[in-house]
Amino acid sequence: MFVRLSIAAVVLALATSAAAVPVDRDALEQHLMRLTTGAKLLGRTQADASVQVVVGLPWRNRAELDQLITDLANPQSPRYQRFLTPPAFERRFAPRPTQIVALTRFLRAAGLETTDVSRSRLLVTAVGRARQVERALATQLVDVLDGGRRFTVTSARPVLPPELGAQVVSVGAGVALRSPPQNPAAPIELPLDPAEVARLYAFDELYEAGITGNGSRASTIAIATAFGFDRAELQRFWSEMGIARTPDSVELISVSGRSADENPDADQLETTLDVQWATAMAPGAKVLVYAGTDAAAQTFLRIYDRVVTDNRASVLTTSWGRCEGDHPGSYLSQVDAVFARAAAQGITVIVASGDRGAFECADDGAPSVSFPASHPYVLATGGTSLRRDGDDLDEVVWAGSGGGLSAVYAAPPWQMTGDKMRAMADVSLNADPGSGYHLFYRGSWHVLGGTSVSAPIWAALTALVNQSRAAGGRGPLGLAAPLFCEVGLASDFVAPAFLDITAGDNGAFSAGPGFDLPTGWGVPHGGTLARALTDWTPPPDGRGGSTELVPLAPVSSTAEGSARLRFRRRCLSTSIDLQVRRLPPGSYTVELDGAPVASFSPDARGGAMLSLAGIDLRGHRVSIASATRTLFSSAPDEEGPPVVDREISANLINTGMMAAARGSLEYRASGGRDQLTVRASGLPNGIYEIRLGGETIGTLTARVGASAVARFDSQGTSGQRLRIAPLCKPVILSRNGAAYLRSAMDALAPGEC
Repeated sequence: MFVRLSIAAVVLALATSAAAVPVDRDALEQHLMRLTTGAKLLGRTQADASVQVVVGLPWRNRAELDQLITDLANPQSPRYQRFLTPPAFERRFAPRPTQIVALTRFLRAAGLETTDVSRSRLLVTAVGRARQVERALATQLVDVLDGGRRFTVTSARPVLPPELGAQVVSVGAGVALRSPPQNPAAPIELPLDPAEVARLYAFDELYEAGITGNGSRASTIAIATAFGFDRAELQRFWSEMGIARTPDSVELISVSGRSADENPDADQLETTLDVQWATAMAPGAKVLVYAGTDAAAQTFLRIYDRVVTDNRASVLTTSWGRCEGDHPGSYLSQVDAVFARAAAQGITVIVASGDRGAFECADDGAPSVSFPASHPYVLATGGTSLRRDGDDLDEVVWAGSGGGLSAVYAAPPWQMTGDKMRAMADVSLNADPGSGYHLFYRGSWHVLGGTSVSAPIWAALTALVNQSRAAGGRGPLGLAAPLFCEVGLASDFVAPAFLDITAGDNGAFSAGPGFDLPTGWGVPHGGTLARALTDWTPPPDGRGGSTELVPLAPVSSTAEGSARLRFRRRCLSTSIDLQVRRLPPGSYTVELDGAPVASFSPDARGGAMLSLAGIDLRGHRVSIASATRTLFSSAPDEEGPPVVDREISANLINTGMMAAARGSLEYRASGGRDQLTVRASGLPNGIYEIRLGGETIGTLTARVGASAVARFDSQGTSGQRLRIAPLCKPVILSRNGAAYLRSAMDALAPGEC
């Protein structure tokens, strides 16, 4: 008989048991919290029980690898898209064979048998008796039952001798990833087949141009999944959906040593969904289904590693994930290593952002995100909802669209939101079960939704884009987010490559103009996106992005002249414009952290202008020096001053456009967090632009006879994200360029502006 125990009771029971290794209460509580509330303690693991251990090694020269990845994605770099072959990658970054030898010797001496060394040399799997594992890793093992699965849990953090340079990734089965395809909660109004999806998102333009995938690596898709699929069901789907394919265009690759479809009772729904829709939307693409026999996190780690090591596909997609906080740091770092190699080899990794809205981890009011979608080297696909508006279709945020800010990964250098942490989703596609997708499974037709469908369709589109690029002499996209950032900011296309989603929210974050957390850059216009990514080159100097003036102060009071610096950034494209005045004659250098990057001589009036592309000032010091001394210098980026706690309310002024218009605003600052609420009434029906200090921060939808409200939050947890400080800036409500309501200049800081 099993006894249900609380986490505290589990810890207490172990702490009072006779054990050679002390219980690490923090570690055990953290691990048990990753399980469901129904977890049951079964007791100490039997000493003779067989336990599997996965150990990970890091890449060599990791700082060099990270810089290479940035350069490969940066149009200004001479290494732009010069991806590495697997042998070239391994020569520069793979663990040395001597590291593997030392690690396997240690495991063998501890009584563990090495059962597998991955071809990448990144992962070593061993098996031993529980007592041997406890002794080798200085830990204690207990068994827990959760959701019908038996887990072996470490009660103290497992450690290895530091001289091995390795870390324990998992002990026992570990947590399982989940994939929750959504069944409709409401009557299905708009079930979609591949032809309708092609029309909605302009895939048909690619088909008309003959871009349907040609079986090359550029257009090959790898699907990472658990369990197999039924080939007869797949062919039935193709037949009834009008997809011309042959069975040999889909290959099932079992990763765990057994056949992935060996278990007929396994839940094959997700694999079926991914395979049917990836093959349907890129009819000529080769599809490789890399499948495990379970959904354990370490199984997926092996699958990712196998896909990237094989290097047969330019696109890797998965719809499986789990709360970011449920994974130990050692697991996250090994997945990070695999995704870094994928970026270096030109593989685009595409992951569903999750179907729990802004609360992937819990419904306790704290926004959270899913991993691996939250990784910066991943293209995370969010979800939208299609609604009928008369004869037209309207597209808004799907409430289940995963999206928010990572609690683990810092903002990558191409991110333009101003957030300190990685912001996702990156792109989106219809995911609402109410406007879901046809699926043939277990002998009958179904309609399903979720970001689980948006990921394989985006993978298909990426494969088609890669084929188009290959025909134009370009390589695959590789790390796609920086290029998508460039395309998302571009305004020189005949039609937009992304259709911006500006309405709806996912429970904590709202859509708005441009990039937003629930939907990223928006949904694709397939034809325009393919042309943009094949024929278009981003501007080289960061124009069209953000611009800031960087003060250059005299280093001493004896410095003559003046200097001014303008820093431009657009995704990874950066530039500086330097202007100097009244400098004495001579030769001068521009230095970045003391290293010369350019030289100049002023004209007869002591002036000079320089434009330098590819220089990123964030976190660096720029200075101007003569042959003998430094004259002017800036300071590296620093945190801004803390926000002073305050609450201010003010009425908005009627500009005379609509006599009945009324409005107010409320500003609250507390604990370094800005919150702004704008209310309006008496306005004609429509969507109004809210501008703060000349910059659009969001929209407000007005209805006659009703009050409208828009909320903004600098942390993005209680409204649209507030990206600039409101103090001393006017607030303007406008439509079609005409201002209806506005605040006084100093409304939010009386007497301080």
